[in-house]
Amino acid sequence: MDIETHAAALARDELRRLLAATLSPDKASVDAAAAGLDALSSDPRFPLAILAVAAGDGDQGMRVAAATYLKNFTRRNLETRLCSSEVYKEFRDQLAQALLRVEPAILRVLIEVFRQVVEKDFVKDNLWPELIPQLKLVIHSSNLISPGQHPECNTINALTVLQSVVRPFQYFLNPKVVKEPVPQQLEQIAAEILVPLQVTFHHFSDKVLLSPDGTNLEYEQLLLITCKCMYFTVRSYMPSRVKQILPSFCKDMFRILDSLNFNSLIEDGSTMKLKIAKRCLIIFCALVTRHRKHTDNQMPHIVNCAIKISKQSIHLSKLDSLPNRIVSLAFDVISRVLETGPGWRLVSPHFSSLLDSAIFPALALNEKDIEEWEEDTDEYMQKNLPSELDDISGWTEDLFTARKSAINLLGVIALSKVVIPFLL
Repeated sequence: MDIETHAAALARDELRRLLAATLSPDKASVDAAAAGLDALSSDPRFPLAILAVAAGDGDQGMRVAAATYLKNFTRRNLETRLCSSEVYKEFRDQLAQALLRVEPAILRVLIEVFRQVVEKDFVKDNLWPELIPQLKLVIHSSNLISPGQHPECNTINALTVLQSVVRPFQYFLNPKVVKEPVPQQLEQIAAEILVPLQVTFHHFSDKVLLSPDGTNLEYEQLLLITCKCMYFTVRSYMPSRVKQILPSFCKDMFRILDSLNFNSLIEDGSTMKLKIAKRCLIIFCALVTRHRKHTDNQMPHIVNCAIKISKQSIHLSKLDSLPNRIVSLAFDVISRVLETGPGWRLVSPHFSSLLDSAIFPALALNEKDIEEWEEDTDEYMQKNLPSELDDISGWTEDLFTARKSAINLLGVIALSKVVIPFLL
């Protein structure tokens, strides 16, 4: 072993020793280890060394500690100088590769490092042209989409990377611009990844809908992450290629939402499916609010789907917070549709059944209300009554419970352009 190799090995051993010491219950030991890590961080190749520990083998606690230190180190130094340009490019590439194979505990931390790098290099500076073509290839050849090709490439990890890449585009990058065009990077993501991914989304929707809840957890997780990616894509912008897949994507979301049944006991294995349904309704809220002209042909289906779910409010007394939130979002979708031009024409034929079968059941006193009232009256009032009646609007975003959303929808109906006899 030459002197340089021996020195590198000693440095790796010291890095591991210090990271292990950060897990000590003794505060003095932790402080000393943190100081030692800060001293080692002056090494030009420090980001690569600590990434190797986080993504390598060994004790998971130490690897989480390495990933956490790297996250904080990146946050402190990325805008100034993380390392030399040559080392930085190597670090960036190795980080992207590591994300594809690490287990969830490490992925949750390292993805925060990646997000910082993406926001600077890809979103802000647009200096990572190879990212999307490479990510497209990885997703296409990953273990669930193309079994047997590259089993080491985890589809869930790859889509989590995609989610981090598209997440910054959920907000306008230049909000002061009146009609800001869709960023070129987002158009590229839509064309090269999201459009082909719609076929995969449809395929795995079939698998999930034809199987008992919880038996296809990986496929359900894939659907959820894809829905999040789509939401981040359309929350503010509408890439041209996404317009082409909206009908197909909406059709699959309708199928998922139509499969919900709150009449029977909700099993533990259904949690992921409920999260997918929640995200589908959030997407519909965004489409109605931001992109009505691109979703006009889907509006009747959106209304019918939301009304069907809202009528499950009759089961609210036995629902936990997640299905309650789903019913709440169904009411919110209807409220938002009512605020649009064709909203009255689409929703008014359903007013009577909405009141009798959805809104009033959501407002009716039930056993859970009595228990919560007796336990904490103030909390019950805050949870169930509108904070300000003057804020009645189809665009309200912070209701979160089916009862508050039902009250809001009732207010939107009452303030609509025509006097409704059955509300007098």
